[in-house]
Amino acid sequence: MSIKRLLLSQIEKVVFNLRYDFLYEDEYGELLCQVIQRDSSGSIESTPISFHIRINEERGTGHLIYYQSQGEMNRQSFDIENPDTILAILTFITGVLGSDPLSETK
Repeated sequence: MSIKRLLLSQIEKVVFNLRYDFLYEDEYGELLCQVIQRDSSGSIESTPISFHIRINEERGTGHLIYYQSQGEMNRQSFDIENPDTILAILTFITGVLGSDPLSETK
């Protein structure tokens, strides 16, 4: 499995568990991602967070740049050989979406 697929699948699981939708577009070697909240009719109500992901599949590394409506809000790097860096990404996203990350794993 590629790092891109692994990371996207884990982010998607976290986001769906928090009842948001996850959209992404793979363009020019960079992933453009959005977490969206829909209203009862299915229309987009808000985009609490969006981010760019750049991945170097050969090295197993990459970084994310997070955005909210006010602009850039955070940057994180990851190394697939260090699971704590992947956990930090999932924890950060969960924190932004307003839920306790530990309650989702119980």
